[in-house]
Amino acid sequence: MNRLSIGYDERSTWSLDGDSVGPTRTFGSLPDALACARELTNAAEALIELRISGIYACVHQEPGWPHRIVNPPLKSAA
Repeated sequence: MNRLSIGYDERSTWSLDGDSVGPTRTFGSLPDALACARELTNAAEALIELRISGIYACVHQEPGWPHRIVNPPLKSAA
């Protein structure tokens, strides 16, 4: 199983770490970090640790990553 860690440094930077993703990667948003993690692991089973402003959460994803972790806001129609 893949073990991933995604953290927020409170300076608008999200980091992604884990053996299956190689060197630490940084992103401007949580959805971007999750999309990269999913792609790099080929959506294989994963345990994802989220560290956000003092909050720790752990999410287990089955193969295919069926659980939605974040729901980005909808873009308003212009």
